[in-house]
Amino acid sequence: MEPDLHTPHLSGIHQRCKRIQTESGNIRMLVSAQRVDTDPSAITVVENQENVTLHCRVGSPAKLCLINLPGLNQPITLDANEPSPVPGIQYYGQGVERGSCGVRIARITADNAGKMNCTLFVNGIGQTGSIDITVAFPPDQPTINVVSGESDIANLVVDTTLTFECTAARGNPAANISWFLDNERIYEQVHPQQPEEYFDEVSNKRYFTAQSILVRTIRAEDNGKRLTCQAQHMAYPQGTSMTDLVLNVNFQPQALQDQVIYGLQVGRTSVATVTIISNPPPTIFWNIDGVDYHQGTENGRFAVPNPEPLGNNRYNVSLTIAGLTLEDLSRTYTLRASNAFGSEDYRVFLRSQGDATINESSTIGIGEIVGLVLAVLIVLTAIALIFVARATGRWCFRGASLDTDINPDSEAQITPHAHEDEVDEKHHHQALHPDPAAHFVHEGDEKHAATNGKHENGKQTKTQQQQPQQPQQQQQPPVAKQENGKTDSKTNTPV
Repeated sequence: MEPDLHTPHLSGIHQRCKRIQTESGNIRMLVSAQRVDTDPSAITVVENQENVTLHCRVGSPAKLCLINLPGLNQPITLDANEPSPVPGIQYYGQGVERGSCGVRIARITADNAGKMNCTLFVNGIGQTGSIDITVAFPPDQPTINVVSGESDIANLVVDTTLTFECTAARGNPAANISWFLDNERIYEQVHPQQPEEYFDEVSNKRYFTAQSILVRTIRAEDNGKRLTCQAQHMAYPQGTSMTDLVLNVNFQPQALQDQVIYGLQVGRTSVATVTIISNPPPTIFWNIDGVDYHQGTENGRFAVPNPEPLGNNRYNVSLTIAGLTLEDLSRTYTLRASNAFGSEDYRVFLRSQGDATINESSTIGIGEIVGLVLAVLIVLTAIALIFVARATGRWCFRGASLDTDINPDSEAQITPHAHEDEVDEKHHHQALHPDPAAHFVHEGDEKHAATNGKHENGKQTKTQQQQPQQPQQQQQPPVAKQENGKTDSKTNTPV
């Protein structure tokens, strides 16, 4: 409803504003240095949104609150203590006497889009603030068009490049557009366009059209997938609106590596199967030793059934061999698959069940190889250490000859086991000479009978008894050699 300035309420406004009227009768807003705070400074709302509040405030008590709202032909005055002149629009705030001037809109429309001015009169001077109002309304459902390349979406060819355009028209503000392929978002070669702005004089609406360009090279795996353009906008009931189309891509049978089929049994009927990808379905034949065996035929021991569709452009292609022989295992089988867009050859090799076992057992992991190498290195290192120690005499090995007359200049001096030699020597000496005056010479922790003195009737001479012990570094008499080149270890035991 549009306000009428001739109503008693608005006539009262003119009476109170006489002192600020000009001769032309128009209201003149005097600007001062006092600031008007607005909350918010700008707002975006959805069309038909309810209970929208806009508020202006100054730091001093005011006498009058004047609201100029888009969609109303004339400004209106609002007061908490007086009824509103326009249905659906009420005063909002803490009171004009506190410098508060606001409005509550019961249901906002597209006509309310624009700039709202609120004026508070303080000491006869009008203080004005403004709030930008954007009323959002949803754009049309997005559309997809092919602007360059093959336009027949139902018969696309692999490796061709197409340009798609998505448009979401007549929305405010402009929508955000995204591309998806089977729910997976596309980022490559996506080019958002600058929104185009329009103004409709009939509806008095300003709206925007959003566009996005997608350049894509068609791949074989795109076949059967859904290309989706999604527009996101706050005014959509679900927040988004989308449209999509299904890509039908034609391509020749796709290449594969050489196929090896294991587990076949010699002497039995065997089936070799290869799975290939093709759209449209392929036509196949097998070549065996220069002879072609076409699908749906049987020749001798070989039969070729028609390709079995598995879905998603996959097909099982089989060859049945009756009474598999060793010669069959040595052959190379060539499979050719073709359609209207090209052909592809595949090499197939057959292996018996034993070959499969060998093949599986021969696969050794990296961990096993590393462990085996480390074990070999540890064994070799241990063997090398044993040989080095034995050669240098640093370790004692059982069975080596012991020589108590070791040259003191030698690097390795091997000391016999003390307790064993002492017990044996003592028993032998006491058996022959029970004389307790027998003397032993101590070397370190070992006891040995004197070896360098001469014996006279089994007794040591007095000179020997009085002779002081010689230092260990004293030169020892040369050791006699045996015929085999080994030294003759001597321990002079009293006889």
